Amino acid sequence: MVTAALGDIGNVTATETSWAEADYPRTPTRYRRNADGTVVAVAPRDRVTYRWRPEARRMDVRGEHGPALARATARVAREVVRAQLVTSGWVLLHASAAVVDGERAVLALGGRGAGKSTVALTLASRGAQLLGNDRVFARPTEDGGVELAPWPSGAAIGLGLMRALGWADVARRRWAAGAEPHPSQDPRVTAALLTGRSEPPRVGEREVKAHVRPEDFTGWFGLRGASSGRVAVTLFPLIRPGAEPEVDDRRATALTDADFMTGAVEDSFPDIFGLTGGANAGTARARAKVAARLGELPTRAIALGHDHRANVAFLEDITTHPGTGAVAR
Repeated sequence: MVTAALGDIGNVTATETSWAEADYPRTPTRYRRNADGTVVAVAPRDRVTYRWRPEARRMDVRGEHGPALARATARVAREVVRAQLVTSGWVLLHASAAVVDGERAVLALGGRGAGKSTVALTLASRGAQLLGNDRVFARPTEDGGVELAPWPSGAAIGLGLMRALGWADVARRRWAAGAEPHPSQDPRVTAALLTGRSEPPRVGEREVKAHVRPEDFTGWFGLRGASSGRVAVTLFPLIRPGAEPEVDDRRATALTDADFMTGAVEDSFPDIFGLTGGANAGTARARAKVAARLGELPTRAIALGHDHRANVAFLEDITTHPGTGAVAR
């Protein structure tokens, strides 16, 4: 039984070739597949074990501490949902999205730090519905469009954007009332927000950001969520400090493998149990169809600066008039 093996598995070292290692999610986890197809995994730090029996379609999750066990159970439930959607033809994009006017979705694609969250959260703070941050499901529709569905994910948000959105004050009040910061948030960020310091902490050239739970978008910050949407425009943002917001047609806007949450970029939720049959972010055929369909819809590369008011005006204009030369091919 998994429970009986907990102590032994916890002593397994990374040098034992029968075990692989992954961060699941950001938690060191050891796992292996047995000859009968059963996958056993353990997160020693959390004292949580998993046992997936594919022939019985059964996942057992055991743990010694309630909060860690609850997180692990929720994690597995979400992974099962992802597997069901992927096997139904959906793909998982490395993207953020907001829905304006009840159905039209603004999809933001790009690498880490490009500004995907800035686009979606800025629009959501101005009345749009937040569909997803950093991860969004997509599939082609029969009438030539692309529909989106959310996969709840938290966010790493720069202190400048936190203050511009008015969220720094909200977080400070919540913590003062006894709420706990996100467990992965750097204590220096918490201290900076609590004291109102304007200079964000850094590691080398990288800014250390605030971490926001998925449920805090609506519960703390008053955003409205969306359960679906149809892509009206795809934006490829890039943050340029000191720049004026503008359309930047010099950059490419074609989707690449990096725009899908494949194994190469899926750092938080690798499919260690094989629930998707190796598809992870969707089959190659499904990814190609979504990429081709998005390429037929209005798409623009844009540059955003650090002037929040200017970004707001620019994003509201470019998403309100999708049929103008600002965004249409």
